[in-house]
Amino acid sequence: MGEITVRDVTEASIEDVFRVCSHSKLDDPLQNEGIKIRRHWIHEMLRKYGSCVKIAYLGERPVAHLMFYAEEAAEYLPAPRRGVVLLRCVYNPFEEARGKGASTALLKDLIEECRNDPPYLKGVPCDFIASEPFNTGEGTPMEKFYASNGFTRRGDEMIYEVKGRYVPPVRPVWNPAHANKDAATIIYNPTCEWSYASAIRVSDAIHSIYPDLPIWLIDQWQKPETSLSLANKWLIVKGTPIVNGLRNREAFDREVRLAVESMA
Repeated sequence: MGEITVRDVTEASIEDVFRVCSHSKLDDPLQNEGIKIRRHWIHEMLRKYGSCVKIAYLGERPVAHLMFYAEEAAEYLPAPRRGVVLLRCVYNPFEEARGKGASTALLKDLIEECRNDPPYLKGVPCDFIASEPFNTGEGTPMEKFYASNGFTRRGDEMIYEVKGRYVPPVRPVWNPAHANKDAATIIYNPTCEWSYASAIRVSDAIHSIYPDLPIWLIDQWQKPETSLSLANKWLIVKGTPIVNGLRNREAFDREVRLAVESMA
């Protein structure tokens, strides 16, 4: 099947990102709306920073990808740390490609790049790489994978020190006065095509209970000041942040009903 090689995404290879991340949903209309949004985000990141995704190929087939960016690019954060690279995702969905070192090759490529003052940090040395690992339920748990590659736990983050010492992030503070008390607000992230599709499903779920409730969808990168004013909460219903997602539908419905009824 060939060897594993790692390449940075280019304008010509953007579609390979989706051949990995959305390989099972390429014909889904809703997923393609999310792909369209993420495609635009990647184009903008390439124009401004030069790189944001690495793709692992097995022979010429894209089988895994790693997404990252300078924290200073994320304007929805209250105090972005200089010299910090945010590692957002390492994903290898193909069973037949696991155990061949694709994800490790991606991570090692990023680490080595960060040791050499990458251009997306705009002339600032890389102090450390930071990630908040999450699990898809596929393959090795991300925390275990990062730890096996030299990352250490620091609060909510796992970090890899490169040329500096760890500095914890400044977290936004929730202020209910900034929330819309007459509507639901859903914040989605254009860095992942699944985020938009999830936002639409959440909107549909809310409307199945309250058909007349206005719902606002906010792109976190297009409207960073709005997202930040809402402490980057993913869902707020009539001024109340919602914790549960659709995976726990009963708890989700209960939270939404309580939020609406408390404002009645």
